[in-house]
Amino acid sequence: MAFNIDRFREERVYRCSGPVGELREDLERLRVLDVEVEQARRSWGQSTLLCLAAAVIIFIFRTTLEEGPEDALALQLTQWAGLALLVGTVGCLTVYLRFRRLDLENRRYTLASQVLHRLRSDIGPDAPVKLVLDFTPVDSPGKLLGKHTTPSGWDAENFADPWFTLQTRLLDGTHLRIAMVQRLEKRSRTRRSSSGKYKTKHRRQSWALLQAQLRVKAERHPDLVLLEPEARRAMRLPDGVAVDKLQLGEDRMSLRTLVESDWDAGPAIPSSAVDAPKTVVMMLLSLYQVLNYSRHLRQQAKAS
Repeated sequence: MAFNIDRFREERVYRCSGPVGELREDLERLRVLDVEVEQARRSWGQSTLLCLAAAVIIFIFRTTLEEGPEDALALQLTQWAGLALLVGTVGCLTVYLRFRRLDLENRRYTLASQVLHRLRSDIGPDAPVKLVLDFTPVDSPGKLLGKHTTPSGWDAENFADPWFTLQTRLLDGTHLRIAMVQRLEKRSRTRRSSSGKYKTKHRRQSWALLQAQLRVKAERHPDLVLLEPEARRAMRLPDGVAVDKLQLGEDRMSLRTLVESDWDAGPAIPSSAVDAPKTVVMMLLSLYQVLNYSRHLRQQAKAS
Protein backbone atom coordinates (compact mmCIF):
# COMPACT_ATOMS: atom_id res chain seq x y z
CA MET A 1 0.00 0.00 0.00
CA ALA A 2 1.47 3.36 -1.03
CA PHE A 3 -0.29 5.42 1.60
CA ASN A 4 -1.18 5.22 5.27
CA ILE A 5 -4.85 4.24 5.50
CA ASP A 6 -5.17 5.34 9.14
CA ARG A 7 -3.76 8.76 8.32
CA PHE A 8 -6.09 9.02 5.36
CA ARG A 9 -9.12 8.27 7.55
CA GLU A 10 -8.05 11.10 9.84
CA GLU A 11 -7.15 13.70 7.20
CA ARG A 12 -9.36 12.51 4.31
CA VAL A 13 -6.67 13.63 1.85
CA TYR A 14 -4.81 11.22 -0.46
CA ARG A 15 -1.29 12.28 -1.43
CA CYS A 16 1.01 9.93 -3.28
CA SER A 17 3.65 9.78 -5.99
CA GLY A 18 4.28 6.51 -7.80
CA PRO A 19 3.75 4.49 -10.97
CA VAL A 20 0.32 4.37 -12.59
CA GLY A 21 -0.27 0.77 -11.53
CA GLU A 22 0.44 1.54 -7.89
CA LEU A 23 -1.88 4.55 -7.84
CA ARG A 24 -4.68 2.59 -9.49
CA GLU A 25 -4.32 -0.09 -6.81
CA ASP A 26 -4.60 2.64 -4.16
CA LEU A 27 -7.75 4.02 -5.76
CA GLU A 28 -9.30 0.56 -5.93
CA ARG A 29 -8.50 0.14 -2.23
CA LEU A 30 -10.24 3.47 -1.58
CA ARG A 31 -13.27 2.32 -3.54
CA VAL A 32 -13.55 -0.93 -1.58
CA LEU A 33 -13.10 0.97 1.68
CA ASP A 34 -15.83 3.41 0.68
CA VAL A 35 -18.24 0.59 -0.22
CA GLU A 36 -17.68 -0.95 3.22
CA VAL A 37 -18.30 2.41 4.90
CA GLU A 38 -21.51 2.96 2.92
CA GLN A 39 -22.79 -0.49 3.89
CA ALA A 40 -21.96 0.10 7.56
CA ARG A 41 -23.58 3.53 7.41
CA ARG A 42 -26.82 2.09 6.04
CA SER A 43 -26.79 -0.69 8.64
CA TRP A 44 -26.30 1.67 11.58
CA GLY A 45 -28.88 4.08 10.16
CA GLN A 46 -31.44 1.29 10.04
CA SER A 47 -30.52 0.24 13.58
CA THR A 48 -31.04 3.81 14.76
CA LEU A 49 -34.52 3.94 13.26
CA LEU A 50 -35.47 0.53 14.65
CA CYS A 51 -34.37 1.43 18.18
CA LEU A 52 -36.19 4.74 18.02
CA ALA A 53 -39.37 3.14 16.65
CA ALA A 54 -39.30 0.43 19.34
CA ALA A 55 -38.81 3.06 22.06
CA VAL A 56 -41.77 5.09 20.78
CA ILE A 57 -43.98 1.96 20.66
CA ILE A 58 -43.05 1.00 24.22
CA PHE A 59 -43.75 4.48 25.58
CA ILE A 60 -47.10 4.57 23.75
CA PHE A 61 -47.94 1.15 25.18
CA ARG A 62 -46.94 2.42 28.61
CA THR A 63 -49.58 5.16 28.43
CA THR A 64 -52.28 2.50 28.11
CA LEU A 65 -51.33 0.94 31.42
CA GLU A 66 -53.10 2.03 34.58
CA GLU A 67 -51.49 3.01 37.84
CA GLY A 68 -52.34 -0.02 39.91
CA PRO A 69 -50.81 -3.05 41.57
CA GLU A 70 -51.66 -5.22 38.57
CA ASP A 71 -49.71 -3.03 36.14
CA ALA A 72 -46.93 -1.87 38.46
CA LEU A 73 -44.43 -4.45 37.22
CA ALA A 74 -45.34 -3.79 33.58
CA LEU A 75 -44.91 -0.04 34.09
CA GLN A 76 -41.49 -0.54 35.58
CA LEU A 77 -40.37 -2.96 32.86
CA THR A 78 -41.58 -0.74 30.01
CA GLN A 79 -39.90 2.26 31.59
CA TRP A 80 -36.51 0.54 31.76
CA ALA A 81 -36.93 -1.01 28.32
CA GLY A 82 -37.84 2.36 26.79
CA LEU A 83 -34.84 4.06 28.44
CA ALA A 84 -32.53 1.27 27.23
CA LEU A 85 -33.81 1.67 23.69
CA LEU A 86 -33.31 5.43 23.84
CA VAL A 87 -29.72 4.89 24.95
CA GLY A 88 -29.33 2.38 22.12
CA THR A 89 -30.73 4.94 19.67
CA VAL A 90 -28.18 7.53 20.76
CA GLY A 91 -25.36 4.98 20.50
CA CYS A 92 -26.41 3.83 17.03
CA LEU A 93 -26.79 7.43 15.88
CA THR A 94 -23.30 8.28 17.12
CA VAL A 95 -21.75 5.41 15.15
CA TYR A 96 -23.87 6.29 12.10
CA LEU A 97 -22.59 9.87 12.14
CA ARG A 98 -19.00 8.64 12.46
CA PHE A 99 -19.42 6.47 9.36
CA ARG A 100 -21.14 9.36 7.60
CA ARG A 101 -18.00 11.45 8.10
CA LEU A 102 -15.88 8.65 6.61
CA ASP A 103 -18.14 8.29 3.55
CA LEU A 104 -16.30 9.53 0.45
CA GLU A 105 -17.68 11.28 -2.61
CA ASN A 106 -17.60 8.45 -5.14
CA ARG A 107 -17.14 10.59 -8.22
CA ARG A 108 -13.87 12.01 -6.92
CA TYR A 109 -11.86 8.79 -6.73
CA THR A 110 -13.70 7.50 -9.82
CA LEU A 111 -12.58 10.52 -11.87
CA ALA A 112 -8.96 10.03 -10.81
CA SER A 113 -9.14 6.31 -11.61
CA GLN A 114 -10.72 6.93 -15.02
CA VAL A 115 -8.14 9.58 -15.97
CA LEU A 116 -5.26 7.27 -15.03
CA HIS A 117 -6.89 4.44 -16.96
CA ARG A 118 -7.26 6.52 -20.12
CA LEU A 119 -3.73 7.94 -19.91
CA ARG A 120 -2.00 4.68 -18.97
CA SER A 121 -0.70 4.05 -22.52
CA ASP A 122 0.80 7.57 -22.69
CA ILE A 123 2.68 7.28 -19.38
CA GLY A 124 5.69 5.03 -18.86
CA PRO A 125 5.02 2.08 -16.54
CA ASP A 126 7.67 3.32 -14.10
CA ALA A 127 7.13 7.06 -14.58
CA PRO A 128 6.21 8.79 -11.31
CA VAL A 129 2.72 10.25 -11.16
CA LYS A 130 1.93 12.73 -8.41
CA LEU A 131 -1.71 12.58 -7.33
CA VAL A 132 -3.57 14.58 -4.68
CA LEU A 133 -7.25 13.97 -3.83
CA ASP A 134 -8.97 15.99 -1.13
CA PHE A 135 -12.19 14.42 0.18
CA THR A 136 -12.96 17.03 2.84
CA PRO A 137 -16.26 18.92 2.29
CA VAL A 138 -16.28 21.75 -0.22
CA ASP A 139 -17.66 24.11 2.45
CA SER A 140 -14.92 23.38 5.00
CA PRO A 141 -13.81 26.55 6.85
CA GLY A 142 -10.34 26.39 5.32
CA LYS A 143 -11.82 26.60 1.80
CA LEU A 144 -13.79 29.78 2.45
CA LEU A 145 -12.74 32.58 0.09
CA GLY A 146 -14.84 35.32 1.64
CA LYS A 147 -18.24 36.63 2.62
CA HIS A 148 -20.33 39.45 1.19
CA THR A 149 -23.88 40.78 1.02
CA THR A 150 -25.55 40.98 -2.36
CA PRO A 151 -27.54 44.07 -3.46
CA SER A 152 -30.74 42.04 -2.98
CA GLY A 153 -29.91 41.38 0.66
CA TRP A 154 -28.52 37.84 0.51
CA ASP A 155 -25.61 36.95 2.79
CA ALA A 156 -23.22 34.96 0.58
CA GLU A 157 -20.24 32.73 1.33
CA ASN A 158 -17.89 31.68 -1.46
CA PHE A 159 -15.80 28.51 -1.31
CA ALA A 160 -13.05 27.14 -3.56
CA ASP A 161 -12.09 23.48 -3.26
CA PRO A 162 -8.95 22.53 -5.29
CA TRP A 163 -9.49 18.86 -4.60
CA PHE A 164 -7.81 17.13 -7.57
CA THR A 165 -4.27 17.49 -8.94
CA LEU A 166 -2.39 15.07 -11.18
CA GLN A 167 1.13 15.70 -12.50
CA THR A 168 3.39 13.49 -14.61
CA ARG A 169 5.67 13.30 -17.64
CA LEU A 170 4.27 11.62 -20.74
CA LEU A 171 6.21 9.27 -23.02
CA ASP A 172 6.79 12.06 -25.56
CA GLY A 173 8.51 14.18 -22.90
CA THR A 174 5.58 16.53 -22.29
CA HIS A 175 4.93 17.53 -18.69
CA LEU A 176 1.23 17.17 -17.89
CA ARG A 177 -0.77 18.76 -15.11
CA ILE A 178 -4.51 18.23 -14.62
CA ALA A 179 -6.47 19.93 -11.84
CA MET A 180 -10.06 20.44 -10.81
CA VAL A 181 -11.55 23.05 -8.50
CA GLN A 182 -15.07 22.78 -7.16
CA ARG A 183 -16.68 26.15 -6.45
CA LEU A 184 -19.64 26.75 -4.19
CA GLU A 185 -21.69 29.80 -3.24
CA LYS A 186 -24.00 29.52 -0.24
CA ARG A 187 -26.64 32.21 0.22
CA SER A 188 -29.05 32.91 3.07
CA ARG A 189 -31.57 35.65 3.71
CA THR A 190 -33.87 36.25 6.66
CA ARG A 191 -37.12 38.12 6.05
CA ARG A 192 -40.13 38.90 8.18
CA SER A 193 -43.39 37.60 6.74
CA SER A 194 -46.73 39.37 6.82
CA SER A 195 -47.70 37.22 9.82
CA GLY A 196 -44.78 38.58 11.81
CA LYS A 197 -42.70 35.42 11.68
CA TYR A 198 -39.07 35.44 10.56
CA LYS A 199 -38.17 32.98 7.83
CA THR A 200 -34.70 32.16 6.52
CA LYS A 201 -34.17 30.98 2.95
CA HIS A 202 -31.06 29.12 1.80
CA ARG A 203 -29.65 28.71 -1.70
CA ARG A 204 -26.62 26.87 -3.06
CA GLN A 205 -24.93 27.28 -6.42
CA SER A 206 -22.09 25.00 -7.47
CA TRP A 207 -19.84 24.80 -10.51
CA ALA A 208 -16.46 23.31 -11.41
CA LEU A 209 -13.28 24.42 -13.18
CA LEU A 210 -11.16 21.82 -15.01
CA GLN A 211 -7.61 22.72 -16.01
CA ALA A 212 -5.12 20.94 -18.26
CA GLN A 213 -1.59 22.23 -18.72
CA LEU A 214 1.12 20.96 -21.05
CA ARG A 215 4.74 22.01 -20.78
CA VAL A 216 6.88 21.24 -23.83
CA LYS A 217 10.32 21.99 -25.21
CA ALA A 218 10.20 25.40 -26.88
CA GLU A 219 12.61 24.42 -29.69
CA ARG A 220 10.20 21.70 -30.83
CA HIS A 221 7.28 24.09 -31.05
CA PRO A 222 8.48 27.51 -32.26
CA ASP A 223 6.00 30.38 -32.28
CA LEU A 224 3.58 28.39 -30.12
CA VAL A 225 2.56 31.61 -28.40
CA LEU A 226 1.28 32.94 -31.74
CA LEU A 227 -1.15 30.07 -32.31
CA GLU A 228 -3.91 31.13 -29.92
CA PRO A 229 -6.47 31.77 -32.74
CA GLU A 230 -5.79 28.26 -34.10
CA ALA A 231 -6.01 26.86 -30.58
CA ARG A 232 -9.43 28.37 -29.99
CA ARG A 233 -10.70 26.91 -33.26
CA ALA A 234 -9.30 23.50 -32.26
CA MET A 235 -11.30 23.28 -29.04
CA ARG A 236 -13.73 20.35 -29.07
CA LEU A 237 -15.59 19.98 -25.79
CA PRO A 238 -18.71 18.13 -24.60
CA ASP A 239 -22.03 19.89 -24.25
CA GLY A 240 -22.25 21.80 -20.99
CA VAL A 241 -18.52 22.59 -20.97
CA ALA A 242 -17.16 25.98 -22.05
CA VAL A 243 -13.68 27.44 -22.44
CA ASP A 244 -13.02 29.67 -19.44
CA LYS A 245 -9.37 30.53 -20.05
CA LEU A 246 -6.81 29.63 -22.72
CA GLN A 247 -3.16 30.63 -22.47
CA LEU A 248 -0.25 29.83 -24.77
CA GLY A 249 3.38 30.55 -23.92
CA GLU A 250 6.71 29.77 -25.52
CA ASP A 251 6.91 26.38 -23.82
CA ARG A 252 3.45 25.69 -22.41
CA MET A 253 -0.29 25.58 -23.03
CA SER A 254 -2.99 25.93 -20.43
CA LEU A 255 -6.71 25.34 -20.89
CA ARG A 256 -9.31 25.91 -18.20
CA THR A 257 -12.92 24.94 -18.78
CA LEU A 258 -16.09 25.81 -16.91
CA VAL A 259 -18.62 23.11 -15.97
CA GLU A 260 -21.72 24.91 -14.77
CA SER A 261 -23.98 21.86 -14.62
CA ASP A 262 -23.51 18.81 -12.43
CA TRP A 263 -20.72 16.38 -13.38
CA ASP A 264 -20.06 12.71 -12.82
CA ALA A 265 -17.37 10.15 -13.56
CA GLY A 266 -19.30 6.92 -14.00
CA PRO A 267 -19.93 4.15 -14.34
CA ALA A 268 -23.52 5.24 -15.07
CA ILE A 269 -23.48 8.96 -15.87
CA PRO A 270 -26.91 10.67 -15.87
CA SER A 271 -27.90 12.36 -19.10
CA SER A 272 -28.11 15.70 -17.29
CA ALA A 273 -24.51 15.46 -16.00
CA VAL A 274 -21.22 16.22 -17.72
CA ASP A 275 -18.89 13.27 -18.31
CA ALA A 276 -15.78 14.56 -16.50
CA PRO A 277 -13.27 11.88 -17.67
CA LYS A 278 -14.38 12.39 -21.27
CA THR A 279 -14.00 16.15 -20.81
CA VAL A 280 -10.40 15.74 -19.61
CA VAL A 281 -9.55 13.57 -22.62
CA MET A 282 -11.16 16.01 -25.08
CA MET A 283 -9.28 18.91 -23.51
CA LEU A 284 -5.97 17.10 -23.96
CA LEU A 285 -6.81 16.09 -27.52
CA SER A 286 -7.63 19.71 -28.35
CA LEU A 287 -4.30 20.91 -26.94
CA TYR A 288 -2.37 18.18 -28.75
CA GLN A 289 -4.02 19.14 -32.01
CA VAL A 290 -2.41 22.57 -31.61
CA LEU A 291 0.96 20.99 -30.80
CA ASN A 292 0.72 18.83 -33.91
CA TYR A 293 -0.07 21.89 -36.00
CA SER A 294 2.93 23.68 -34.49
CA ARG A 295 5.13 20.69 -35.33
CA HIS A 296 3.75 20.71 -38.89
CA LEU A 297 4.68 24.39 -39.27
CA ARG A 298 8.19 23.61 -38.02
CA GLN A 299 8.60 20.84 -40.59
CA GLN A 300 7.37 23.15 -43.34
CA ALA A 301 9.87 25.79 -42.28
CA LYS A 302 12.71 23.26 -42.40
CA ALA A 303 11.64 22.05 -45.84
CA SER A 304 11.64 25.55 -47.24
